[in-house]
Amino acid sequence: MRKDLVKSAANGLVPKDLEPYVKPALEQFKNEMAAELGMPDYDTIDKGELPSRMNGKVGGNMTHKMVSFAEAVLAWNYRQQLESGNNDEGADT
Repeated sequence: MRKDLVKSAANGLVPKDLEPYVKPALEQFKNEMAAELGMPDYDTIDKGELPSRMNGKVGGNMTHKMVSFAEAVLAWNYRQQLESGNNDEGADT
């Protein structure tokens, strides 16, 4: 894993070369979450016609999966630090 990506992600920044992909990737992710919740046509339906609970479930599931992914990345990075002998937890990597 590239340390500059981890460092950028930790600071809330997306590397310049990835910025054009953020919105379409999130849009695809949102539609996948909606499909899992039984709304396969989420990208074409009028969101104003949906109950707020349904829209909230889509966003809530997205958030849950993104947090789980971030936890896995952080755990992987931390394990790499420990395995490489660099266990100075307070230092920037």
